[in-house]
Order: sequence, then C-alpha cells, then structure tokens
Amino acid sequence: MLRKLSWFLVLLVGASAAQNNTAALTVSPIPLDHKIPLTAALAQIGLHVEDGYVLCGIDLGANSEPQVELNLSQSSLSVAIAQAMSQAPGFTYEFVSPHVVDVHPIERNSNDDEVLNLQVAKFTVTNIPAMNIFSRPKDFIPELKAYFLEGQCVKACGGIGPGLGATGPGVTLSLQNVTVKQVLDAVAEADAVLAAHAIDHSLPVGWVHSLKPDPRNGPVHAWSFLSTVPRNWTRFLSE
Repeated sequence: MLRKLSWFLVLLVGASAAQNNTAALTVSPIPLDHKIPLTAALAQIGLHVEDGYVLCGIDLGANSEPQVELNLSQSSLSVAIAQAMSQAPGFTYEFVSPHVVDVHPIERNSNDDEVLNLQVAKFTVTNIPAMNIFSRPKDFIPELKAYFLEGQCVKACGGIGPGLGATGPGVTLSLQNVTVKQVLDAVAEADAVLAAHAIDHSLPVGWVHSLKPDPRNGPVHAWSFLSTVPRNWTRFLSE
C-alpha cells in the first residue's frame, strides 16, 4: 500500500511540475489593437508560444463568447492567458495536464454541468483522430449517446469545419471511471504527444463545447475542436 501511494505521489508531483513548466513558457508579443473572440485569442496566444506548445479545452457553456483584446508584450503563457481571461467576466482557467489548459465558466448552468460531469464507466479508442472524437463525442462515449437518446436534456450537434470524418493519426486510449470532461482532456493530452503528427504533418487539437440557442427546440450542445500550436511545435514533441 505504501509503495503504491509513493508511486502515486511521484506521478502527482511530476505532473504538477510539468504543468508549472507549461505555464512558464514564453509568449512573443501580440500587438492586436482590436477585440477578437476568446477562442481566437487563445489560438493566437498558442501560436505565439516560442519554447513549447499548449492545447485548450474550452467550455463556453450557454454564455455569449467574450470579446477580448490582445495587446501583449513578451510574457509567460500564464500571464498571457491571465490577461485575456481578465477581460472575460464569469470565466476562469486552469492548467490540467502538461499540454492542456482548460477554460470554462465559473458557474455552469445545469445542462452544461450535467453533460460534462456525466460519469463514464469505460472509454476506449484505438487509432481514432482527436478531431473526430471532439466533433462527435457521443459516437465514442456510450454514456453520452445514451444520455441524449433518452431525451433528458437538450439536443446535440457536431462541430463545424474540416474535422468531421477526418483521417490521419489517431489516439489510442483506455480510461475507467472518469467524467466526459476528463475524457476530452485526456484525448487532448494524448493527441498533444502523438509523434505520428510529425510524420503526417498534421496538427494536434483541443476541444470546444458550447450551448447554442435554438428558438424552436431550446439550447443545442455544439462540439468542435481548435488547434493552438505554433508552426515549429514538433521541435518540442519529445520534451
């Protein structure tokens, strides 16, 4: 028991140190003098990271997406994100793994919170592109599919863009007793370190979730993906 606990503490400390290293990454100046959507701002911050890379897990909930300015001098990743987030009232962020930072509402409504915190007994994928998982999570998470089919919540739709049915490098992952949000974060982290991206010249992606208004049917869950890595990101794949 003590040995298992010791290994757990070692892993926990190692993960925490890696997250601290990510927060300290250098972001080059971003001289934007106009407001842009928060997701676009986070993408710009990621593109300007000089000595590493980071992906984002973004939950907008039912909120209107904040518009923020990015007039940044050279700074650390944590400072750059904090400056952007300071212009997004009602939102917060946290570094959840060595290559993933989560952005989400401080207070979630019941539909949003219920879906992302839905318990998943087992999640297993083999060589599935993260873009496909993020665009259609219910196709890979049985509990999520059952939840929507039972009609206990608002409807869901896939993300827009070229990720639907994407081919290319895929993640292989097996998880037990996790939430939907933890699944999405784990897929993003696995995609972030997928060496096959360098061979295939493809990009790792993070996830985006929101509740879109629909006057006829009520809010609809929308799922999509976002790449935030700089052009030279493959240099840091093994670090």
